[in-house]
Parts: sequence; C-alpha cells; structure tokens
Amino acid sequence: MKLYICHFPGCEYSTTNRNKIDFHHIIPRELWPRLNQNVTLPLCPTHHRLIYHPECKYGAHSIKSDESLIIDGIYKTTKGYSVIFHDIYGHEIIRDFDK
Repeated sequence: MKLYICHFPGCEYSTTNRNKIDFHHIIPRELWPRLNQNVTLPLCPTHHRLIYHPECKYGAHSIKSDESLIIDGIYKTTKGYSVIFHDIYGHEIIRDFDK
C-alpha cells in the first residue's frame, strides 16, 4: 500500500487513501496548461491552500497570507530529494526526503 505524505514543512500528515491528499502542480495550470502536468507535489488539503504563486491572477494560489509558502524547486540528492520553499519574507526552507 502506497503512503502519501504532505510535503509542507513541519506537517506530519500522511495517508494511504489517495482521495485524502492533494497533488499540487509545480507549474500552475493557469500559467502553462499543457506543460509539466505530471510534476506534482503531494500536500494535505490544509497546506495545499497555503502555496502561493505570485504569477497567478486567479484561484487559491493567487492569495497571499502570512503562512504562505512559495515553491522554489525540487532537487535530487544522494539520499532522495529536497523541496526548496521560501516564505513571503524571503526566508528559505528546505525539506529533505529519502527515497
């Protein structure tokens, strides 16, 4: 059984139920509807709404709050991969995941 985990920094939410996790498109569909449709990041519903894309003009990801994070990228590492975020104040946050 596959385990889905929220990739938001500090969140420990996990589930084996595919319907209880959201998959966030790294490049929002609003900006590039046919590009990178398979590049997604699992997030719990609570934290999915906190991802902010400054380029978006519509929808949940166009709304900035004090808790919002911006995804800078996903990078392969020797142990797995890292997700790089920054908050609205410019502070970088790195979350590492093993394979």
